[in-house]
Amino acid sequence: MRAPRLALLSLPGLLACAPEDASAPYAVLSEQGIDRYLGVYAPDSEDVDAEGIINHVFTDPTGPACMDGAPFYTAFRDQGSDDLVVFLQGGGLCYSELCLAVSSAGPGIPPIDVLRPDLETNPVRDWNMAYVPYCDGSLFSGDAELDDDGDGSIDRIHHGLMNLSAALDVAARHHAAPERIFLAGSSGGGYGTIAASVLARRTWPDAELMVFNDAGVGLGRDGDLDFLWTIIDEFNASALIPADEVQLLDGGHLTPLIGWQLEQDPNLRVAAYSSYGDYVISQMYLQAPPEDFEDWLSVQLGAVNAAHPERFQSFLIEGVGHTTLLGDPSGFLSGDSPLMSVVSAMLGGIDTTEADGVTIAQWMASMIDDDGWISIGD
Repeated sequence: MRAPRLALLSLPGLLACAPEDASAPYAVLSEQGIDRYLGVYAPDSEDVDAEGIINHVFTDPTGPACMDGAPFYTAFRDQGSDDLVVFLQGGGLCYSELCLAVSSAGPGIPPIDVLRPDLETNPVRDWNMAYVPYCDGSLFSGDAELDDDGDGSIDRIHHGLMNLSAALDVAARHHAAPERIFLAGSSGGGYGTIAASVLARRTWPDAELMVFNDAGVGLGRDGDLDFLWTIIDEFNASALIPADEVQLLDGGHLTPLIGWQLEQDPNLRVAAYSSYGDYVISQMYLQAPPEDFEDWLSVQLGAVNAAHPERFQSFLIEGVGHTTLLGDPSGFLSGDSPLMSVVSAMLGGIDTTEADGVTIAQWMASMIDDDGWISIGD
């Protein structure tokens, strides 16, 4: 069994978030420093745009920042709701073996399906909304600065954990005590919901927490611990792995962490979406044969569902499509990007993705209302 390499702790952040009760959810991760940046950073400025969206910007590259050092933005839409949507955008992965990731982001909230207040079928259209762009390539978990070519200059700034923590702090300032939280993330943001589930619970200890993991359900390469730990170590992200449960990763996947989180947090429910042959995850990033990816997906999600049949469900469809909450890639690609047409063909929407006669919008509603919510397509 490989020993965990724990991240260095930041004492001020750790003290600010230290649990009063050692039995509280994720106390062990707090001791390891996963929440070390909560309460540490404040935006340099904020403004309200023409749509009433409150934009916040962080400009110091030593704090929350994008991979290329550009400012980090986060946005909030107040609709007077008791409930809150927190959405983590996707945009790839960047580590030493493969770097395909968005490296900058701007202000605003893009008109993607799950964030559209004008989309009648969106079950969370009336909720307050916190938008967290993805721009550092580390699945919202990194805390590292890397000089890839050894010239003494930083080539990659992976401040994902700072970015996520700062964005949740901003959301909490606008909405201190939501009754329900719908925490969703697509692709890289889906993987990011694993860290965000912990930080959201540390931020809002009493809220009902519903997580929708959209096409980032934690798969690695089956049995390949080196692949998984290379990324974890490079991002300095091992504080996310409970030191007394490091064997959870022995199968080569992060998915068992979701099951561990459900054990830790009785007020958590998790939805997982994927296609059986997700081309972006299986071919571009894992470089795995499609039949292997399908097997890993079924085994990993099936194990979590078997252990938590009331609080974990999956929605699986045929084909090679990628996400389902976005509708289109406008949230992370410009309209003139040469990738727009290619990526658009892989992204589903909450009304267009369907299995067994059920759309994603309907499945989301059944989860939120806790009314007949079951796994689809498995």
